[in-house]
Amino acid sequence: MRYPWTLAAVLSAVLSGCGVVREARMAQPASLAAVAEESFGKPGWGRRGEFELAGQRVRYDRGADRLSLFDTLATGRAPLRFTWSTAAGDSEADCTARQTEVTAGVLAVATKPWTLNCRWRGASDAVLEIGEGRVQWGQQTREGSYRRGGLSVGLRSVHRLEGSAFATAGPVGYEMLQGGQVVGSVDLSRGVPRLRRPDPATPLGQAISEAALALALVWEPS
Repeated sequence: MRYPWTLAAVLSAVLSGCGVVREARMAQPASLAAVAEESFGKPGWGRRGEFELAGQRVRYDRGADRLSLFDTLATGRAPLRFTWSTAAGDSEADCTARQTEVTAGVLAVATKPWTLNCRWRGASDAVLEIGEGRVQWGQQTREGSYRRGGLSVGLRSVHRLEGSAFATAGPVGYEMLQGGQVVGSVDLSRGVPRLRRPDPATPLGQAISEAALALALVWEPS
C-alpha cells in the first residue's frame, strides 16, 4: 500500500523547522482557484462506515487483499462498494482496484499496473476507468475517464504539492477535466479529502462528485 501523504508530512516538518508553518496540500490549477473546498469523510475511515457530503449520506464498504506466490509474484485487489443518497435517489457504485507486482529483493516492479474500474446503478448509470500508464516527472501517472450517457469527464492523478518543485511517488489527489480544462479536483494529501466541483445539482457536478468519492474511498491494493 502506498502512502503519498508521508511526503506531505515530511515537507510540513521541514517548513516548520524553517520557521514557516504551512499545511502541505495538493497543487491546484488556476481554473479552480476561486472554487470553494468541501471536506468530507474523516481520518481513519476504516473498512466500512458512513459520512455526509453536503448533507447527503454516503455509506461505504471496502477492503484490500494480497495474494503472494513464492514471495515473488503478488496480486493485490481492493473492492469498494458505496451508496450516495441524493435528491434523485440512491446512486450505488461497485468498484475494484487491481495491481500485480514482481518482487526481487527490495525492488518491486508492476507487471500489471494499478487500475480502478467502477460501475454505478440506481439513480446513476455510469462507468469509471482509470489506470497507470504514462510516465511524467519520473513518476507513473494515472489517467482515465468517467462516463455517463453522453457526458464524459477526464481523470488524471496529481503528483505535486503546493509550493514544492518535487513530484511525489504516489498521487496526492486527482483532477477532473472537460474539454481540456480542469473543472474539478479531489485533494487526498491531508487527513480528509477536499473536493472542488461545479454546482452538484448539475450533471457535471454530479459526475465529478461520484468520481471523487470513488477515488477517495478506494484503498490501494495491499
